[in-house]
Amino acid sequence: MHRKQLIPVWLLVMSSFAVAQTLSPDIQSLDELSSARALVAASEDELGRHDMGMIEPLEQLASELMALNQFDQADAVLDRALQLTRLQNGLHTPAQLGLIRTRIENFSNQQDWASAREQMDYLFAYYLRVPVKLEESLIDDFLALAEQHLRGAKEDSQIEQGRHLSRIYQINQAIIYTASQLYGQRSPEVAPYIYRQVRHTYLFQKGNDAGGRTRTNANFHHQLRGQTISWRRNSFKQKSYSDGLWLLSQIRQLHAGPESADPEGEAMAELYIADWHLLFDFANKAKDQYARAYKALQAAGVSDEELKEFFSKPQVLPVRRFHPILELAAGDSDDVEAVTSQNTEGTLMHRLSFIEWSTDYPTTRNPLLLDYESTNDPDYALFEFTLPATNESTFFYKHRYEQTIGRPVDVELLHGFTRLPNGNELAQERLDQLRFRPQLQSGVPIESRIQFQYGIAATLTD
Repeated sequence: MHRKQLIPVWLLVMSSFAVAQTLSPDIQSLDELSSARALVAASEDELGRHDMGMIEPLEQLASELMALNQFDQADAVLDRALQLTRLQNGLHTPAQLGLIRTRIENFSNQQDWASAREQMDYLFAYYLRVPVKLEESLIDDFLALAEQHLRGAKEDSQIEQGRHLSRIYQINQAIIYTASQLYGQRSPEVAPYIYRQVRHTYLFQKGNDAGGRTRTNANFHHQLRGQTISWRRNSFKQKSYSDGLWLLSQIRQLHAGPESADPEGEAMAELYIADWHLLFDFANKAKDQYARAYKALQAAGVSDEELKEFFSKPQVLPVRRFHPILELAAGDSDDVEAVTSQNTEGTLMHRLSFIEWSTDYPTTRNPLLLDYESTNDPDYALFEFTLPATNESTFFYKHRYEQTIGRPVDVELLHGFTRLPNGNELAQERLDQLRFRPQLQSGVPIESRIQFQYGIAATLTD
């Protein structure tokens, strides 16, 4: 049984205000704001200022104010609704949670992270101290809160980003526990939530790799005091690798259990384990694991035609979601463009795209389920490179390679950034840090040529 992706509750509020094509956005928004104010006034005349029937009109008015970036007025309206709810129902009741989530969104939008953190801490403490009913809406609530902390880990001040990382870890544990209680500790339905923790483990690792303030924030979660910077970096990387491998093993066990035996899901977990080896530069382990995953998928009944099609295209790692079915994974590519075509020389060419999420977490995609930010016109560079078919290790160092199956070699810059002065050099450095699931033929990596569009997160200056 496969459940649909859960959508945070606060998104449903924000998504309901589409702009009609017949009116300009400004006119439409102002008209809706006037209507919302009129509704509040009419409701006050009919019900009185302190009736619970005022909550819905106040929420609507706050949403219209937020849409026009009138954040202070929106918060005043939300605070009034919140106090009304507490007056009627008590200080700590579920009725207020939706309003608190909206306030967090409002504070975040105006970059008032001090106020947002205060509300986020209250919300997390609420779930710790107030008995709540175990139901799917609780997972929705936790997901929404984790999304806000992810946003804070990118946008909040330097000193506070580590707090967000630490809280994300705690919330993910709460999500996994809640899902285990709802669906059963051995249920495969828990797997997608475990994989969220895998993704975030890699996010923290890349933040640590970036150094400087981000490494300090990442070490907020895994404190390694009294150690040299080099030792801390290596220790953090090894712990991240071990943690992710253990979590992926849990996913595999969920699909291998006697109560819910799912050979295809177990085989897909083997594939994600291969990806994890490759992300941490254990290239020979990854190569062996890809062959094992391929054979497991064959044994699970996946046709050779499906396998050939799925593994004919390389993919940027890590992938965003865990899918227990190959068909679902094939239809859910994180790449903006993942196509294969013949170039002018008749060579098979794969075209992929990638956009950085943040300079603090380089070479990582946006980990949010939904992007809060407006879509600007990012600047891109176009590269061409080869993914090799074999691993060639150096003579002196174990697990260090001159080339690996998932790392670009023979990189050429076809088209540089037009607006970022130092973008080409930085993008080439970061491209070397990316890892790719290689093209496989019967479970064996084969050489492939990639045309890669790289979108950078920062506006660089000389």
